[in-house]
Amino acid sequence: MKKIAKCMAAACAAAAVAFVSLFAGCTSATYGRDGQDVSIYEIYEATNAARVEEGLPELSFLDFIEEYLGYTGSEVEEITSLKTAINRSLLSSVSILSTFRAQGDPPSLAYEDETYAGAGVIIDVDKEAGDMYVVTNAHVVYLSDGRGDGFCDNIELYLYGSEYSVTYENGQAYMTGGNPISAQIIGASLTYDIAVLKVEGSDVVKNSLAVAATWTSEENISVGETVYAIGNPEGECLSATTGVVSRESEEISIDMYDTTYDTSDDFTYRVMRTDAAINGGNSGGGLFNSSGEVVGIVNAKSSGSAVDNMGYAIPAAVARRVAQNMIAAYEETGQEAHYISRAVLGITVQASDSTAVVDNDTNLVSVEELITVRSVNSDSVARGTLEEGDMLTNISLTSADGKVKEDVEITRLYTVTDVLLAAVSGDSVTLTVNRAGEDEPLTFTYTLTSSNFTITTD
Repeated sequence: MKKIAKCMAAACAAAAVAFVSLFAGCTSATYGRDGQDVSIYEIYEATNAARVEEGLPELSFLDFIEEYLGYTGSEVEEITSLKTAINRSLLSSVSILSTFRAQGDPPSLAYEDETYAGAGVIIDVDKEAGDMYVVTNAHVVYLSDGRGDGFCDNIELYLYGSEYSVTYENGQAYMTGGNPISAQIIGASLTYDIAVLKVEGSDVVKNSLAVAATWTSEENISVGETVYAIGNPEGECLSATTGVVSRESEEISIDMYDTTYDTSDDFTYRVMRTDAAINGGNSGGGLFNSSGEVVGIVNAKSSGSAVDNMGYAIPAAVARRVAQNMIAAYEETGQEAHYISRAVLGITVQASDSTAVVDNDTNLVSVEELITVRSVNSDSVARGTLEEGDMLTNISLTSADGKVKEDVEITRLYTVTDVLLAAVSGDSVTLTVNRAGEDEPLTFTYTLTSSNFTITTD
C-alpha cells in the first residue's frame, strides 16, 4: 500500500485580504429574466424537475437535447463534446479558501492566520433561496500542524467567473477581489475524507449560473475511460486537466495528522487512479467522465522523482453515499456531524476467484470477484437466513415508503459496504444469494432499526 500526499495547496499566509474578479467568462442569470440569459443547463434541470413532479423518469443530458431541442447528428456531437462537458462542470465547481485562525492571546508569530486552497463540487443548489450544498475533502477544511487538530470555521467559496485574482510579490501569493460566499461545515469525516459544506441565502448564488453536478450511476468505472479533473491548483482558481482512469480501484494510505514517522494513525482509502494532472489545490474537486458526471472526488497524488501522472480520487459510489449520509444527519438534527452512521448486517464476507470479464456489448473489461458469506454473527439480523458459503449476487435498499433507493449487482468485495452507507433506519435491505443445492436464487429481506447501525467517528 502506498503512502500518498494530500493535494491541498498552501495558498497564502493571509492576514487581511480583499478580493476582485479574475474571470469574465460567465454572465449572471436568474429565473424570470429573458430566455437568452438562462443557460441550457438550467433549462435541463428545470425540465427534469417538472418530469419528476409528473412521475416521469429524469432524462440524461443527451436524451434532453435530442427529445426537447430536436438536435441530431453533428449538432448532438457538438453540444455533448468534451469541451462542452468541461464548461458545464465549471459551473458545478467552486474554489475553496479555508482560513485557520492564529492561536494564543496574543497570537504567536509562529501561528499566524493561514489560508489553504482546495476545490469542491456543487451537489444541490436552490437559486431562488441562494442555498447550496458542496462536497469536498475533509482535509481541505481540516488542519493538523502542531498547533492542534481542528476543522476550519472560516470558509469561503468562489464560483467560476466570480473568483479572486492571484498576484505575487517577493515570492508571496496575495489574493484580491472576487465575490466570496461564506459556507459552513455540516458534516466531515477524515475516515472517508469527505466533507459537506452548506451555503444559505447567498446573493451571489441567486444571481449566478451555478448548477448541481450529476453523480454517475456506475458502481465501477472502466480503465481507460476519459475523465477530467476540475480543481484549484496552487490556489490560482478553477482549471481543468484531462486524462483517463488508470486503475479502477486500489487502496492508498494518507497521513492526515502529519505525523510523518508514525504510520499507526494513517488513514486508508479506496480510490481510483487517474493520469489527469493533479496538483496542490485540486483536493475536493470533481473527477468527471466525458458526459459531465462526477465519477470521483480528487483527494491525493503521488509525489517523488520516480512518480509521474498518478492522481487519486474517492469513487463516486463512496463519496455520493457519504455526502448523502451527512446531509441526512444534519437535516435530522440541525447539528454539524463528524460521524458516519452505517448499517451493518452482522455478517463477514470474503472474495475469491477474482477474474477479468469482457462485456460483449461494449468490449469493456471489468474485474469481478465471487463474494460469499464467511460467517454470520449470533446477533446478526441475518441469523437463521444466510448461511456460510452463500454467494451474494445482488443488494437493494428500499425506503419505508416503498421507494427503491439502491439496486446493485454484487461483483466486488466492497459493494455491500458501499451500498449500506446509503441506508437509514426503517429501510429494508434485500440480498439475493445463490446457495449450494438450490436450483433458484434465494432472496432475504431485513428491515433495519437503530440497533443495526454503527457510528464511525474520526
